[in-house]
Amino acid sequence: MEGKPISKLPDLGTTIFTEMTAMANRYGALNLAQGFPDIPPPQGLVEAAVKALRDGTHQYAPMAGRPDLRNWICGHHLKRHGAQYDLDRQCTIGAGASSLLFAAIQALVHPGDEVVVQAPAYDLYGPAVQLAGGRLIQVPLLADDGNWDLDALLKAVHVRTRMVILNTPHNPTGTACPPGFLDALAEHLEGTDTLVLSDEVYGPIVHDGHPEVSLTAHPTLRERGLAFGSFGKLLQVTGWKIGWAVGPTHLTTELRKVHQYDVFSTGAPLQAALASFLPTSQGESHLNGLAQMYQAKRDRLLDGLKGTAWHSTPAAGGFFQVLDARDIIEGDDGHWAREWTRTHGIATIPLSAFHRPETPQIRVCFAKENATLDAAVNKLCQIAADHAR
Repeated sequence: MEGKPISKLPDLGTTIFTEMTAMANRYGALNLAQGFPDIPPPQGLVEAAVKALRDGTHQYAPMAGRPDLRNWICGHHLKRHGAQYDLDRQCTIGAGASSLLFAAIQALVHPGDEVVVQAPAYDLYGPAVQLAGGRLIQVPLLADDGNWDLDALLKAVHVRTRMVILNTPHNPTGTACPPGFLDALAEHLEGTDTLVLSDEVYGPIVHDGHPEVSLTAHPTLRERGLAFGSFGKLLQVTGWKIGWAVGPTHLTTELRKVHQYDVFSTGAPLQAALASFLPTSQGESHLNGLAQMYQAKRDRLLDGLKGTAWHSTPAAGGFFQVLDARDIIEGDDGHWAREWTRTHGIATIPLSAFHRPETPQIRVCFAKENATLDAAVNKLCQIAADHAR
């Protein structure tokens, strides 16, 4: 066939995360754009990985993941959320939660199906729905009062809606699903076949006493949905790309039909390390201390920006903070995020990469060592001073 191939994603270019990280590398800037910690992982986990390599764990892990690691995942959901999952039929390990989210959308969305997503949204959902032939219906995540907009979501969801995608703690806004939200959604979905995917990769990282909200804790929704988690996010090993999905057998079966021909198997020695480390006292202590650690880092960032022209509402969960630049710049936050990478040595993510906010805003990752955060605060303060109006 002559000419250029016909693109299935004609309007899609390189992700903003890839672009801003490349700019950070090019200009030697602090990278608060991409969501990776520069905090070292627990030493016991590193030692377990070295041991797995020395023990010769080099061949394929099972397609669904190591049974002992799946057993830990199922125990995790039982302990934290009261959800009983069968490790053989209802738990799958993949190359990060993103691979399993993608596989689930390909497996469960048919051409013409409507998929409702709250915007702004993590940028994987839209292209995955498009590749599956579905129709993406975007509703605002936040109401005018800054709370999750339940009415907007329910108005968009009807008897023919194929899927709703939720994300809590939320990326990029740092908000968290409020209590009662899932109850209202469950009631609204009664009598429908609508599925729910819940992206929970930041899981227990919630701040200021906010409750950890999980689809798996809801007795009705967990029967019509899949929940996704990430070891990379919880253990500061994003480069390992190990995540999981849990859900009822009829949905997991369809997910695995795609997973087995996409990723199939991932990181055998890394799975072995996780399975060895997580049940230990050090593993339990690490997970139990995540929320406190990241809240302290969020507070360190925001305390350093007090008295400047940056506006913010403290993140309720995860490790991203949105900063509002309404009193610093006018116009395109994407332009300024790129400009500040070059001129001030700090890379961030413009919120316009996800949607069009009413004011210019940037997202910063505070999953960083204190020295990195302090350097970032200095640069952000300098930006505010340089653009004072």
